[in-house]
Amino acid sequence: MQKNYLAIAFILFLLGFSYKAIAQNVEIFVDDAYVTFSFKGPDGQAKGMYIDVLKTAFSRMKEFNVKILPIPWKRGKYLMENGKGFGLAPAFFHGHDWSYLYPYSLPFYTETIIAVCNENILKQKRPDWPKDYIGLRIGNVAGFDGWGGKEFRTLVEQKKIAYEEVKGSSLNILKLGMKRCDCIMTEEKAFEFELRSLKARGQYDEGGKHVKLKKGAIIGKDPVYIGYSEPGIKSGKYPYANSFQKAFDIEIYKMLKSGEVSQIMRNYKK
Repeated sequence: MQKNYLAIAFILFLLGFSYKAIAQNVEIFVDDAYVTFSFKGPDGQAKGMYIDVLKTAFSRMKEFNVKILPIPWKRGKYLMENGKGFGLAPAFFHGHDWSYLYPYSLPFYTETIIAVCNENILKQKRPDWPKDYIGLRIGNVAGFDGWGGKEFRTLVEQKKIAYEEVKGSSLNILKLGMKRCDCIMTEEKAFEFELRSLKARGQYDEGGKHVKLKKGAIIGKDPVYIGYSEPGIKSGKYPYANSFQKAFDIEIYKMLKSGEVSQIMRNYKK
């Protein structure tokens, strides 16, 4: 009897080994500087709220062995455009202006983009974006060139609004705090988390060294996806594309339906 148990255990071990051996390796690139949501940690690994959500979904896709690689956002766009990568996250929908990034996964979160300003700037009510922000200096995180909207970009081109970029959410907030711009564009949840973290680390002295901040107009709401490289898929380099997309969408749908995505993000600790 004992020999039978050992034989069964050995067979199960071999089956497990074989299963892992045939799992399809997949690489998904993620932004390395979108702090709180997606960034590169001190150990070089991807960290953040979105990363925790993606890791949970990927862990349930047993036919795939997914590696998450943090890289600069502009580098990620280059790889997608040239078919040198399969997927990029977190991506907003750009089917209308980035022809190379298509199709998209089911959205796994919806971001609320807001203006946050030096509170003195908002002593004058500014509910309408971007008209109420003409004449101001607006900061943003490099690579998030989809934020602001078409009218805002036109005003920037006309030099009616000054526009500046920095690398990372923390620098964006600190720049505003030091009066080096009037307002910043930021995701609401990310802003709240990052400002709280900066204060806890003693890096933001609101009302002292740094100005008090206040939320302004809602700029927009953007669902967040994995965007896939159309040139890469069409080249035949990723024959597993359809099965991966379907598997991911199914897992994310389940997680959204059950409230698990919200729970993961609510419990996140940097």
